[in-house]
Amino acid sequence: MYSRVKQLLKEGETLAMATIVSSKGSTPREVGAKMVVTASGDILGTVGGGCGEAEVCRKAVEVIRSRKPAMVTVELMDDIESDSPAVCGGIMDVFIDPWWDDPESAPCREFAEELARATVEGSGGVIATVLQAENCGDASSGQKCFIRNGELKAGNVSDEALIERILKEAESQLSKEECREISLKLPESGGEAKVFFEVVPPMRKVLIVGAGHLAIPLVRFAKILGFHITVLDDRIKYANRERFPDVDEVLVGDMAELLQGIPITPFTYIVLITRGHQYDEPCLRAIIDSPAKYIGMIGSKRRIKACFIRFRDEDGIAEELLNKVHAPIGLDIGSETPEEIALSIIAEMIKVRRGGTGLSLSKH
Repeated sequence: MYSRVKQLLKEGETLAMATIVSSKGSTPREVGAKMVVTASGDILGTVGGGCGEAEVCRKAVEVIRSRKPAMVTVELMDDIESDSPAVCGGIMDVFIDPWWDDPESAPCREFAEELARATVEGSGGVIATVLQAENCGDASSGQKCFIRNGELKAGNVSDEALIERILKEAESQLSKEECREISLKLPESGGEAKVFFEVVPPMRKVLIVGAGHLAIPLVRFAKILGFHITVLDDRIKYANRERFPDVDEVLVGDMAELLQGIPITPFTYIVLITRGHQYDEPCLRAIIDSPAKYIGMIGSKRRIKACFIRFRDEDGIAEELLNKVHAPIGLDIGSETPEEIALSIIAEMIKVRRGGTGLSLSKH
């Protein structure tokens, strides 16, 4: 998205960036979802479709003309009897922000360039947008900044005290992968600002340890979801580009040793599906104390229990580390085929990322 925004700004376009900053009830898109509207009415992205999106588009055209940001409350409650599949019955607040290329008053092109670079590199960061400001120096609605690796990389937020508060809060939001509106108080001036923090997550990586039959459909699902994929095995017959043409990396060698040499972050997901417990256990031992977002290991309940007893009694591995391992791996959907098992694994990974329950929506 941001590469396209950068190009449009370079061509002299004025755009409207619409972002869902809060929601209540059932809405078609989550907080943080974005849509770009051009002066000619072209759309990039979506905030949900249907009548609600049409309302946002109408306001976006006004924002482009005035070059002043606006907040739109979209109520889907009244259309609950509509036949539109986009109607959900909730309410969402959408902040619409004008973007144009003016180095003095609106350095949006530089901002888009930094965001495009972060997206390509997979390094992520946090966008902080001022929604409202009182007694915060020259800070005003629509000012924004981009923070990456704890540093201010681009933006036009003018109040130093507010920038300091934003930098502190951005780190917390990045670790939680949470997009939300936060009121920041500035005790020195008595000021207060409502700031929307939008996490641009680093590239999510999945390490698939074991290149057997289950790895093939698992790679397909992970690719669809946009993961950076690494497949590891100690058999070149299985771990090769002919078998896995679409993955980002294929590594061959002792799997536990390979894992020890791979950087693991809170955005890393690890799937242990080797051909036997004699391979799974050394691999688990190598990464169990890592900051990985997800660790899952295949195996029967009996074998998993025996493994955990050995880890606890012989290796002194803490119970809290064992509790974060998803084993047996996957959600219980009654899966039997490799494709169904792979789907259950991917579903569990998404559950961990999003914080879902794994229950049928009809049971909520």
